[in-house]
Amino acid sequence: FGKLWDVVFWVLTFILFCWKGNKLPYADEVFEYEFSFLFLWLLTEPTRLFLGSKGNKTLTTKPLLFSLTLAGFSLFLHVYYIVAQAFVLRADLVMNSISMAFLGAQFLLTVGQVMDYSNYQISAARFLPKMLSQRQRGW
Repeated sequence: FGKLWDVVFWVLTFILFCWKGNKLPYADEVFEYEFSFLFLWLLTEPTRLFLGSKGNKTLTTKPLLFSLTLAGFSLFLHVYYIVAQAFVLRADLVMNSISMAFLGAQFLLTVGQVMDYSNYQISAARFLPKMLSQRQRGW
């Protein structure tokens, strides 16, 4: 469900920026920076979701940890759009709050998966050699 919201969020934010650029008195460089952050988010968010999905499907922690790192960057951009943007509208506040709620839930689930997979890998590393040596003896 998070992927669908990300598409809706990006399209609505893009439309909102187009409206703000035409109707509000932005300084040129400020509008350009804020608008370019939207495209930075577009680069990092699908990558974060892909890494989280890959780590979940392969039961490995490395992609999940990279996903958590990118979640920090996404969180920074959402907070920027709520707190430090030149013109913050209610629509910005609502959309970024919803995105941060999804991001927080995904972050907590990813941390839980990392802990679970770390325990799985530790226990497999402990017991796998023992099982293999018993198998070689004919057990």
